[in-house]
Amino acid sequence: MYAGQIVEEGEARHVFAQPAHPYTRELLRSTISLSTTGLHYIPGAPPNLVDPPPACRFHPRCPNAMRICAQREPIEVALGGSATETGAGGHARDRVSCWLHGPGSELSAGGTEPLRREEIAVAEEA
Repeated sequence: MYAGQIVEEGEARHVFAQPAHPYTRELLRSTISLSTTGLHYIPGAPPNLVDPPPACRFHPRCPNAMRICAQREPIEVALGGSATETGAGGHARDRVSCWLHGPGSELSAGGTEPLRREEIAVAEEA
């Protein structure tokens, strides 16, 4: 969940092993353990929930942001698996709301171009 919206859902083992949403991936990279040698953080600041960013709420901080991410709300897509992965222990019900996973039919021309982001002011991070 990011800024009040579910961005990824699935079996915990699968989500932790193969995060599909950039926020999930970055959040997991930010965890520390006894073997941690360096700290990773997600640049930027959490959004204002009274006036959140348009479209995908994570796009201002996302390392994979594309133009469409700032223009349209992502569409929830089911992350499919093979027939053997969709059984009782499978992950056929895993879902993600991220344009990286489509649907391609909804992407406009130029929508997958990287989003040109402005540098985040130091004051905004504090």
